[in-house]
Amino acid sequence: MLKTSNLTKQYILALVITAILSSFAYFNLNHLSSSQTNYEKMINIISKQKILVQKIAFYSIYYKINKLKNAINLIEKYNKEMSEFSMSDEIKKIYLNKPILLNKKIKRYIIFAKHFRSTRDGKSLDYLLNHSSILLKYLNKSIFMHLSEASKNTQKIQNVELYIFILTLLTLFFEAIFIFKPANDKIKKNIKELTKQKDYSNTVIESSKNAIITLDKNLKIKTFNKRAEYIFGYTKQEMINKPFFGKIVPRQFKIIQEEGIYKFLKELEKDDASETKENEGINKQGHIFPIRISFAVSGKDNSTIIIANIEDISKEKLNDQILQEQAKFVALGEMISVIAHQWRQPLAQLNFNCMYIRKKLADNKLSEDIIKNEEIIEFMSETITNFENFYKKTDDSTFKPILAIDTAMKIVESTLKIYKIKLVKEISSDTKIFGNLNILAQVILSILQNIIDIVKLNNLSEAHIYIKLKDFKDFIILSISDDVGGIKIKPIQDIFKPFKSKKRVSSTGIGLYMSKLIIEKKFNGTISADNTKTGAIFTITLPHIK
Repeated sequence: MLKTSNLTKQYILALVITAILSSFAYFNLNHLSSSQTNYEKMINIISKQKILVQKIAFYSIYYKINKLKNAINLIEKYNKEMSEFSMSDEIKKIYLNKPILLNKKIKRYIIFAKHFRSTRDGKSLDYLLNHSSILLKYLNKSIFMHLSEASKNTQKIQNVELYIFILTLLTLFFEAIFIFKPANDKIKKNIKELTKQKDYSNTVIESSKNAIITLDKNLKIKTFNKRAEYIFGYTKQEMINKPFFGKIVPRQFKIIQEEGIYKFLKELEKDDASETKENEGINKQGHIFPIRISFAVSGKDNSTIIIANIEDISKEKLNDQILQEQAKFVALGEMISVIAHQWRQPLAQLNFNCMYIRKKLADNKLSEDIIKNEEIIEFMSETITNFENFYKKTDDSTFKPILAIDTAMKIVESTLKIYKIKLVKEISSDTKIFGNLNILAQVILSILQNIIDIVKLNNLSEAHIYIKLKDFKDFIILSISDDVGGIKIKPIQDIFKPFKSKKRVSSTGIGLYMSKLIIEKKFNGTISADNTKTGAIFTITLPHIK
């Protein structure tokens, strides 16, 4: 503290010295400018007097009385102005002192000129002609004297200016050595320490896996780390000094934004600021997703800073959903296994009884009815087998995609008949791919089930599903299209995002997001959606075996 105080005193002293030297330099230059102006005026007057002396002699010779009168008036005026200037001792010797007495000679010259103008006598003319050259000689000497003094004066003032300049440089040099250098060293040290602390703080904030956002007393954003940019889709420049509540958090916080920080602080005190809560966030595209958020408060009143710690828990929620779906599949598989176990023996017994009765009967009509019952029993047995195989856990293998299509079709075949949905297949592929047949069948089933759900919800009397499978050089394209109205979500590809489903009924299948994950992760393929004139089309690209 003492060292800082000494530096301040030295700095003030240096400023005072610099100010004094600057003042001296100003007054010195001002004096130089004023002196030079006076010398210029005097030299200008003397030059005009020279011209007028010559004109008076000329006008007298040729008796140009009017012009002579004007010349006499002017030289008399200039001589009077000359006498009003402050003269140096050297110049006074020419103008006022013997033996020259230039001022007196000019006055006498003016008297003879006036006399000649009045009388036109020869004596006055002789005087004017004889003394004009004498006056010109002394006037020239006067000009030379003025120029010499002006030069000396300028040199003198320049020397003073040089001394002031040297003193100023010395002052600045000592300021730099004894004031600015220590001050600069101290500032550098402080800046280095602050920068180190800031870098450490920024590193901690930027390396955080959570979004770290700080707010000022107006609840406007002051810090927006890289993770926050990634989660919410905004750049730091877009968010700095923007309101936090209502932009990237739900609208239920809007009242807090309107009522200000004190309302928010009361809310934090009431609910415990350090408590982590689940809520919803909104990204730049307007997509709402689940977050986990907690707040911390630092400082008081105007220096209050609020730190928001936000975690995107979309994947966590999605994993929970996937686990639920997997558990659902396991439960369905187990349930179907139990049903298969319980029903196979009775169905086999029923089938045997039908065969036995048919052999005993003589009535052909009854025999035909029994044959139909046998077919129904066989269909029920095959259906159980299809469901059991569909939900059975299988290993990855090489297979033709048509088998996955057929597997999915067996599950929805009866549903298609019930809702009068016509299926059109166009298969021109014999190439094999590698993966899990049942998983691909589940993806196909998910798309088919979505179409069926739309038909059921809209009570459509007729609908079509078109399945095409075609080989290309390096991949196979499977497309599933319909004529039931198309996809309403915009942009369309958002239907593959998690938590985007708007289905009103529950489903035992997998969602479109999970379908996308399966196609990309399990088959190294792609899946996309688009609208047609009458409906929607899903395109799945699957690579060949390499």
